[in-house]
Amino acid sequence: MSKYPIQSSISEQILEQLTLAVVLVDRDIRVIFANQQAATIFGQTRKKLISQQLLRLPIKHSFPEGLFEQLWSSQQSFSDHEVEWFFIDGRHVISEVNADLVMVDGAPACLLQIRDNDNLRRINSENAHKHHISASRHLIRGLAHEIKNPLGGIRGAAQLLSRSLDSDELREYTQMIIDQSDRLKELVDRLLGPNTPPKRSATNIHSILERVCNLVQIELTHHINIKKDYDPSLPEILVDSNQIEQALLNIVQNALYAASQDSHRNAHELGAVTIKTRFEASKILHGNTFKKVIKISIIDNGPGISEQIKSTLFYPMITDKPDGNGLGLSISQRLIDQHKGVIEVDSWPGHTEFSIYLPIQEAEQNHNG
Repeated sequence: MSKYPIQSSISEQILEQLTLAVVLVDRDIRVIFANQQAATIFGQTRKKLISQQLLRLPIKHSFPEGLFEQLWSSQQSFSDHEVEWFFIDGRHVISEVNADLVMVDGAPACLLQIRDNDNLRRINSENAHKHHISASRHLIRGLAHEIKNPLGGIRGAAQLLSRSLDSDELREYTQMIIDQSDRLKELVDRLLGPNTPPKRSATNIHSILERVCNLVQIELTHHINIKKDYDPSLPEILVDSNQIEQALLNIVQNALYAASQDSHRNAHELGAVTIKTRFEASKILHGNTFKKVIKISIIDNGPGISEQIKSTLFYPMITDKPDGNGLGLSISQRLIDQHKGVIEVDSWPGHTEFSIYLPIQEAEQNHNG
């Protein structure tokens, strides 16, 4: 590993052109230089970053700070390809970090190169999930059809048997077979999911969200604070309002359940769910770039999603609810997929955010097309 001086005038001009964040810190891990990309990642102006303790800027991080001593003592560089930064404004950044020892005015300093890999990670994750979900759907669809056929036979046989029985007590058993067969058929139908294309019409997303809020208010068993943060300037979008309502209802119900789990919170802190809408420009969805997108965020302050199910969260039958069947999120994703949208999730203890992106399409263009 080489030591080299930094010539400020030329170097700063070069560093400002880079698309990665460059930060210099001293032995106390205080910032002595940061380029504009670093200021963007850490949510501060360049001037404010100077002299601040770098690792106190986020509210939480996974930076391998113990390796600094190794850098100072043995001049050994280090890198980490998945450092997480959690900021007070709700941002969660996953980055690649490389650290090298450099000399600045004759004193040792650490040169950090921080590359925000969030977009690439999301695209890779989306592609992997798409393939895995597609494979699981084909498997479940095949199994569901194989189950429905003998299930119909069992139900029919129980009905015929019931008619030939004289004992009411025995008929109770055949009725139990019929009831359980119906329950299994309903479960299989839910596994198969909606098989009709969306019936689109121009809809205000806030009217759908209000219906969802009215529905969940009726079912609330805990005192949960539901906050609404709507952007009233959002245009109508062409969606099947019933399908989008079902998709959002499943996610909001999960958020309310998570917010009711208060074992990780202070006694005075209430469960809260925030429903937020925003406009986003130029978003890639399913490999296509849409110039105008609506973003719906459903945020709860529950304990966060268990690490055991994070990677398989949208798979059918995956749940951490004691009485859940694990179908809600799978159905929601399928419905959003049918509208060319995507669902993204960011979660850590005290904060889980489901972001639903739906493309804005002009009604005239679609009706004419």
